[in-house]
Amino acid sequence: MPDTVVGRRGPTRIDARRRVLDAAIACFTRSGFHGTSMHEICAEAGMSPGALYRYFPSKEAIIIAIVEEERALRAGLVETLESAPTFIEGLLRMGHALFSGELSMICLELGPEIYAEASRNPALKPTFQAVEDEMNVALRRAFLAARARGEVDPTIDPDVALLLINAIGDGLVLRNRFDPELTLERAAPAFAMLIARMLAPASFFAASAAAASVPGAAHPDTTP
Repeated sequence: MPDTVVGRRGPTRIDARRRVLDAAIACFTRSGFHGTSMHEICAEAGMSPGALYRYFPSKEAIIIAIVEEERALRAGLVETLESAPTFIEGLLRMGHALFSGELSMICLELGPEIYAEASRNPALKPTFQAVEDEMNVALRRAFLAARARGEVDPTIDPDVALLLINAIGDGLVLRNRFDPELTLERAAPAFAMLIARMLAPASFFAASAAAASVPGAAHPDTTP
């Protein structure tokens, strides 16, 4: 495939840059960040090293561009979260968008690689941290709104709760990379129910206990 990346028209430059990013994602997914060379990315993209280096001087520059792309996709997830009627429903809808393939998120393929590299590479960490911080601000805002609506136990520390929710999400992504046959989309409602119970106000459990103590009484809905 001939190199057309030096063309002066905008669409040509955009197409060439897209080719490089798609090739890098394929290589990083297959061989890992450290296991991939710039030469391999060139071969995957079907362009010469000189052409590729016009756009990205290093692997770090490529992965920063990938993280920036994901930043735009995460904005869509934030809208999904904030438009849901409850915090738990918002998390469930986000999970569906991610695990059903409805939203093509690079983190599902490269999340573990990006996390590992950002933790040890000072050139990557600021960009990655900024994207994480934006998402955490949105999650915290939605969490506090849910608490104000009475969906969440007011004694729960928001930062602790969000740390745990993020850890669950990150763990699911990592587990999915280890075992791609996992049906995370089908399990998402069960995950949401467990998180709902974890965050539920004390009154929810008092009502459950009261109902359980009365023979023949109807049990309250298990979703706070």
